[in-house]
Amino acid sequence: MLISDGVIALRPITVADAEAHLAGEDDELARWLNGGRGTLETVVRHFDRCVWRWQDNAAGRTFAVLDVASGTLVGTVDVHTRQPYLIERQANLAYGIYPDWRKRGYATRAVELACRFLAGSGLADQAVIRVDPENHASASVARRAGFEYSHTSEDDGPVDCYLRCVVERSAP
Repeated sequence: MLISDGVIALRPITVADAEAHLAGEDDELARWLNGGRGTLETVVRHFDRCVWRWQDNAAGRTFAVLDVASGTLVGTVDVHTRQPYLIERQANLAYGIYPDWRKRGYATRAVELACRFLAGSGLADQAVIRVDPENHASASVARRAGFEYSHTSEDDGPVDCYLRCVVERSAP
């Protein structure tokens, strides 16, 4: 499965992506997305679980974000459903773009494509992006992708929640 807008593409992550992912990881990505720096062993183990989740149609799916022109792995985007902080028919999106590929609009494009995936798969009606209030870049991505600030949750420390419908509802 491949979803593309002609500039970037999303496909399911594979264990073969582990080295490129580790090479792209920086302090910012480790802080905001990964919860700390990985090792080849931990990334391979994580991506192996991600592959299993795709095969099992589990609640979490991880996409590789690719630059279409070069085929290079430029980041990841995660789609999670059935999480304790979500209501029914919501999906959480989490994304990270490697430093050499930032400031090109790739994160916004990845979020747009993840929303397209959600709409096409029927997994959710609404996407949620949960952002640490200090992560201004991620909040900007959410707003550029059409998400609106909803509220601040204190469940896991302060987290700003942004929401966007991913399907058009027909009139009653």
